[in-house]
Amino acid sequence: MTLSIRTSALSINTRPKTRSILNSLRDMIALSRQRRQLRALDDHMLADIGISRTEAVAEAQKPVWNAPLHWRN
Repeated sequence: MTLSIRTSALSINTRPKTRSILNSLRDMIALSRQRRQLRALDDHMLADIGISRTEAVAEAQKPVWNAPLHWRN
């Protein structure tokens, strides 16, 4: 009886998951743009999404490297 194992079926990606600098930069630019747009919303629009003016301003003042946890992979 012969047992053969295909190595391609057992291959595991051992390289760590890395993000490129360009992807990180793109995400920071997008976050900065979104925060500026949030700050520009009027009070009626902010009330529609359940955010106060104070919360919108506080979010807009955060640095771009302070991203929400669900963005960090």
